[in-house]
Amino acid sequence: MIAAQHIPPPNALTRIAVLVERERKTRFSGGKLGYLWAYITPVVWIGLIVALFWFLQRTPPIHVRAEIFIATGILPYLIFRQTVTALSRTLTANRYMRYLRPVSNSDIMSATMLLEAFNMLTTAVLIFGAITVLFGSALPTSMPGVLFGLTLAWGIGCGVGRFVAAAGLLSDAFARAVPLILRPLFWLSGIFYTATDLSQELQNLLWYSPFLHITELVRQSYFLGYTSPIASVWYPIAVGAFFFLASVPLEIFATRRRIMRGRL
Repeated sequence: MIAAQHIPPPNALTRIAVLVERERKTRFSGGKLGYLWAYITPVVWIGLIVALFWFLQRTPPIHVRAEIFIATGILPYLIFRQTVTALSRTLTANRYMRYLRPVSNSDIMSATMLLEAFNMLTTAVLIFGAITVLFGSALPTSMPGVLFGLTLAWGIGCGVGRFVAAAGLLSDAFARAVPLILRPLFWLSGIFYTATDLSQELQNLLWYSPFLHITELVRQSYFLGYTSPIASVWYPIAVGAFFFLASVPLEIFATRRRIMRGRL
């Protein structure tokens, strides 16, 4: 009787809501400080890079404080990375939930995506708000534009993360290699520079990095007077949609293969 109470109800929305709450409690367990780690990590990253700027006596290429310049660069990257990392682990962490019908892989991954969306919004409000209050930085020129840029980072993270999760059903080694694959993207995201600082050759080359587009979109919306020479909305959307759509047949194939091998 007790076990039956934990089985998610058949309604899809309610089922995913239950899975979101379960994901939140299990991932951030460990006392009252547990959930705060979702917000401590980006603060530490921003603090370390700002300290590096001070140590090297560097100034942002835009006439703004280093704290807000770094925050507008690193938050999109961290949102993408955290979403991919969470999705790459979620099917393994919740593998026993798949034995409870009608819970599916899509339900589990959707719950993880929604939890990361909540974390994204909360982290952005806390960090941008704290920098504005503590350092007197100006408010964003276009708040909807900033939120849209961060949502693009989350959207690509959902697409790539779902693809990685599906591929992980076929190969554990692939899932474990993802952090190594993501590492170079840190340098291609425009955290330390803007597109206007790059030569035309580098602009043409880095145009293929969707993360540079997202960072430029966020900064274009945040800083008055800054206009990016390369920012495109449709390219990041196309990249995220490609990985998301490619993950669907891959997940179906991987699930059928595991069923045939008796490994569901």
